[in-house]
Amino acid sequence: MGGVLIAALSFLFLVVSQKSFKVTSDFLIVPAQSSGQDFYTLSRSSDYLSRVFGEAVYSELFINEVLNTKKVNSEFLPFDKSARLKEWSQRIKVSRNTQVGMIGVEVLADRQKEALDIMSGVSEVLTAKNNLFLGSGQNIEVKLLSGPIAEKNPSFGIIILAVLGGFVLGGLITLVGLYYFGGEIKEEKLGAVLPDSREYKESLEHLGE
Repeated sequence: MGGVLIAALSFLFLVVSQKSFKVTSDFLIVPAQSSGQDFYTLSRSSDYLSRVFGEAVYSELFINEVLNTKKVNSEFLPFDKSARLKEWSQRIKVSRNTQVGMIGVEVLADRQKEALDIMSGVSEVLTAKNNLFLGSGQNIEVKLLSGPIAEKNPSFGIIILAVLGGFVLGGLITLVGLYYFGGEIKEEKLGAVLPDSREYKESLEHLGE
């Protein structure tokens, strides 16, 4: 029962707390190759650039540039700067594959069209305005490899994992509770049923007399 209860709570929390849709896209960062650069230098450059863009996506400058594309309604984010950055960080998830200079962007929203519009703005900033986040003299190209791919959120696989994980966790908590407190509960029940041993002896001696 403990496992079933925790599994149900995990499912409810996952469904209520998550946005209804997500859109994903993958981008490849290609640094400009100059004469004399070897493969190792290019690899290190791609590593550095993927880290830069992975962090730049969460910046206020990036948010403003996405809004300037006019592909999204500016009212979907709060006007307060602190609240805006917090809300954006909850809407956007970035994963990096630094070895090959790739970043994956995931956009979460309650409506599929809204998620697609935000991703469209993010893609335009990364591919057409990436020079805003680099030092002068750097020339790179950001290519859209795949996406945008829209799907329901959370996915069926994530729901199954959350429910199974909650069931296992609830079962373990129940077993630990029974191990540590089960003996005390049994002793309390027996003490309530059986009479006190000293009083019981005295009553037997009194009957014997």
